[in-house]
Amino acid sequence: MFKRTVFWVLGLLSFSAYSGNISTITQQQLLAAETNSLVIVDVRTPEEFQKGHVPNAINVPLSEIVDNPAILSSSKEKPIVLYCRSGYRAGKAAEALIKEGYENLSHLEGDMLAWQKQGLTVEK
Repeated sequence: MFKRTVFWVLGLLSFSAYSGNISTITQQQLLAAETNSLVIVDVRTPEEFQKGHVPNAINVPLSEIVDNPAILSSSKEKPIVLYCRSGYRAGKAAEALIKEGYENLSHLEGDMLAWQKQGLTVEK
């Protein structure tokens, strides 16, 4: 339990170090948003994504974003919401996208851990 808590705290601190001016979006704000007007990006592995993800999310693993930040270029004009399990990978993805010129990025508050803790619907 202690290890998991430390990892979660480090993940949040890492995200804040990389996120700069990225806004945060709450679970309720995301649920209320028009999903056609934004892109929800789960940066976890395909295996994690298949076990359950935020509805309407697409899976673009962190490794793909780091290797090719232009991978989301067709969505560059829309707001992009990033999330992972606890925040660390979303922060790394945000850093890579910012370097590529993406400006309209948001981070899902609490990531997948908070989504599940609140008992919100997941897609599989």
